[in-house]
Amino acid sequence: MNPAQLNTMVEAKLKELAQETDNVKKSEFFQNYLDTMSKFWKYSWHNQMLIHCALPAATRVAGFKAWNSLGRYVKKGEKSIRILAPVVKDVDGQEEVVNYMPVSVFDVSQTEGKELPDIDIEVTGNDAEQLYEKLVWFCRSKGISFDLQKLGVNGLYGYSTGGKIVLAEDGSYNMKVNTLVHEIAHELLHYSEDGKKLSRNQKEIQAEATAYVVCKHLGLETKSFNYLALYDADYKKIMGNLSAVSVAAKEVIGFV
Repeated sequence: MNPAQLNTMVEAKLKELAQETDNVKKSEFFQNYLDTMSKFWKYSWHNQMLIHCALPAATRVAGFKAWNSLGRYVKKGEKSIRILAPVVKDVDGQEEVVNYMPVSVFDVSQTEGKELPDIDIEVTGNDAEQLYEKLVWFCRSKGISFDLQKLGVNGLYGYSTGGKIVLAEDGSYNMKVNTLVHEIAHELLHYSEDGKKLSRNQKEIQAEATAYVVCKHLGLETKSFNYLALYDADYKKIMGNLSAVSVAAKEVIGFV
């Protein structure tokens, strides 16, 4: 595939993703899902470890009152999981974290009651194992360290820190590929001076759109439209990042 054909392919795939994402956002189910997920925090790595040590099988964690607001109730006799929550105070007119205090949370398995809506972003299947290995080599060629760790609480499948990528050790190879391309895009696009200036939503749109283009080009399933709907992406916002996505996607595709 020559450069012109590659550019055309990237734009066509982005248009598909943009339309699919718009369709998800219009659904009543998605609005209900957003209302529910707003009750859950994004936990730090340290709290992820505290949760894992207390309950290795934990998947969806929230406080007592948050569960009650969702129509679910902690089962009698269940032991809470202790994590650290930031104490935020107004300092000179600005909110700042001044301390941390232990708080109690519970996993969904420790509760009962109303069923939670679930939006599917996980990809199944293990036919992409060889592609996964190539992507690991891509990281090494770029000087990006790579590690597998126990993640997965409240939907965390991986993260990057600028020179390092960590993926959840559980899950299918196909999910690992989707996540790894997403994190590679962060590494390629978002640790330069210009990249750091972007909003979190724009970074996520660029990273997940790159994962979609690469995975679809290589014949893999992806749930990127569901993921991007969670970041308030729409047709205009996705297509507005065509240039950045094209740069990252072409570099990954060229390697593999």
